[in-house]
Amino acid sequence: MRLNDAAPRRAFQDSPHITSHPPKRGSSFRSMQVHLTPVMVRWAYRLLLGREPESQATIDNWCGVGSFHDLREGILSSPEMAELSIAGFPETGGWMDDEVTEEAVFTLLMLRDGQPPGAGVMEAFQAQHANLLDMRRALLLSPSINGRMPRDAHSGSRQLVLPGGLARLWGDPRDPEFVGAPGFAPRYAALLQAAWADGGEGRVMVESEAGIGVVTLGLAMGAPRHAMLLTHEPSLRKAATLAENVAGNRLSTAHVRDFEMGGIAPMMEREGLERLDLLRLAEPGALRLALENAPLLRAHGTFVIIGFDLTQLLLQPGPSPLSLLAECCATFAHVVAFGASNEPIALLDEVMMKVALRRALMRPDRRDEFILCPDLDWIDRFRLF
Repeated sequence: MRLNDAAPRRAFQDSPHITSHPPKRGSSFRSMQVHLTPVMVRWAYRLLLGREPESQATIDNWCGVGSFHDLREGILSSPEMAELSIAGFPETGGWMDDEVTEEAVFTLLMLRDGQPPGAGVMEAFQAQHANLLDMRRALLLSPSINGRMPRDAHSGSRQLVLPGGLARLWGDPRDPEFVGAPGFAPRYAALLQAAWADGGEGRVMVESEAGIGVVTLGLAMGAPRHAMLLTHEPSLRKAATLAENVAGNRLSTAHVRDFEMGGIAPMMEREGLERLDLLRLAEPGALRLALENAPLLRAHGTFVIIGFDLTQLLLQPGPSPLSLLAECCATFAHVVAFGASNEPIALLDEVMMKVALRRALMRPDRRDEFILCPDLDWIDRFRLF
């Protein structure tokens, strides 16, 4: 039964932030078949707006006159939802620490898909997301929700020329990542072209702290026949832009995870990975993570791209950057830096390590990335353009 225009408004007597619209004729959503309960109303507010409903009266009114479709549409089309989207969906509320319940997952999937989840869908979703925070992030990044959100007035796009082809980067023109693009992307596209002459056939690549996806595009261009490109980005705003860049460039084998990668072995187990051909670690503590997992990375013959942030390393107690770089050279078969023109340079002695660190120090952000690799055969084949 279609609700009249006046009925849903009763649900908002105490809710000045939200407006509602009756369901559109011919809607593809089948959620009208689901009986709306107080628990579902509460979870819809939490998952989309990040807060509790204003009062019990709001909940009662929704259950009395509204359908799930009305509730979903009312929230998604509200000014409050638009404001939260522009603000990057702040993660507040003690409910995020609650235990995951069947009602929470059911409501989330109804919000995402507009219809009751099929057999096994709830279990599969819970297996991929450990807590309510991760689940909410996945919901807000889903095409059915993210696609409804207003675009940032400053959103723009630009074309990137990379070894392997052209890519388009979307993002905020004020964002340093967007301004600095293509950044390191060309060097890594050229690296993979040189290392994997077969286009990366069947290879698995993983990124931690992928940002808005600048390097992601370089990796995809350098190994176009890869089997999987798994990216992690804990910032919801950046993860949304990352997902937009993945979708906009039709990277069908790339997957966005809107949470931290965590440990390497647990990540591989979580994702069911039996191989790891390339791993890019750009987060704080990347160097220590690589060193602690050296046996695993050597066993898989992994190319490791590791962030070396001199400001961070100099501020924290412990070994000097030179000592840490020397430890990498002693632990892994080869360590490669890049010169002023992005040419690869194997670090064979302390003098070369000091030169590499000095070059990183001269960069505006005092940061560079090095390659920990199983062989140097690819260096002679490296061609940037």
